[in-house]
Amino acid sequence: MQLGVASSAFCRQNRGVALRDDQTVEVKPDVLSRVLDGEAVLLDLASGTYFGLNQVGTEVWSLIASSNDVAAITAGLLEVFEVDEQTARRDLEVLLVELHDRGLVELGA
Repeated sequence: MQLGVASSAFCRQNRGVALRDDQTVEVKPDVLSRVLDGEAVLLDLASGTYFGLNQVGTEVWSLIASSNDVAAITAGLLEVFEVDEQTARRDLEVLLVELHDRGLVELGA
């Protein structure tokens, strides 16, 4: 299953989601990951399900590991990709909600 920049249907479905800059994101302990050919492969040990992340998703996954608050992850995306902050933040929120809904990350309060 490929995750990353979400489909337009998924974006419409989660348009009302808003994460705070100080909100934390943590990888669940039962999720293993490895980067192969520039794309992350995730294994959810609880369900036995594999997930693949595209280039953007892989960068987000790496940023979660190094700086796990939403503001730092957004700043990291702005350094790597030529995108405006509003677009980066919107796409980040959609991906984080999808990762959360699939049981791969926890979103802090």
